[in-house]
Amino acid sequence: MTRGLDIALLLGAAVLLVAVGAVRLSTRLGVPSLLVYLALGVAIGEGGLGIRFDDVELTRTLGFCALIVIIAEGGLTARWTTLRPVLGLASALSTVGVIVSIVVVGVAVHLLLGLDWRLALLYGAVLSSTDAAAVFATLRRLRLPPRLVATLEAESGMNDAPVVLLVVLLSHRGFSHPWWYEAALVCYELGVGAAVGV
Repeated sequence: MTRGLDIALLLGAAVLLVAVGAVRLSTRLGVPSLLVYLALGVAIGEGGLGIRFDDVELTRTLGFCALIVIIAEGGLTARWTTLRPVLGLASALSTVGVIVSIVVVGVAVHLLLGLDWRLALLYGAVLSSTDAAAVFATLRRLRLPPRLVATLEAESGMNDAPVVLLVVLLSHRGFSHPWWYEAALVCYELGVGAAVGV
């Protein structure tokens, strides 16, 4: 038992040290550190060193925790005076833009791969969200117009909420409550979240 724990702690420490070194290297090269983390995950995963990880619930929980940290960091480092003028455009991009992306990808997947509509739209929902960490890391290094940077940062931070809701709704086979109850619950959660955020 302790031998297995020792090996797990040693591997965790080694991965952490490699990740810290990789971030330093990616900063000097101007490459988003997210790409380094993805490459590290592939290298130690089943396709590389062969470490298996198939706990779906833990993966979902860790993903939500990482999303919270990323969005909080982006929100805390953004200035309200910069975001306020682009809030309307960013809101439209993060809602209407997400829906358009989902429909376009869903139709393409349905027609090209022959998948049913629900699964095709689920693929569209998964692919429609821009990654906030990559956007924040990349845009803050580039010399672009401040309004464009603010719009893209706000959109990438705001589009995760509707995408997460749509992925959850599309991935459920059936609901224990009527559809209007589920819709009201979604609106309530979004409203409370917005109130707490403000």
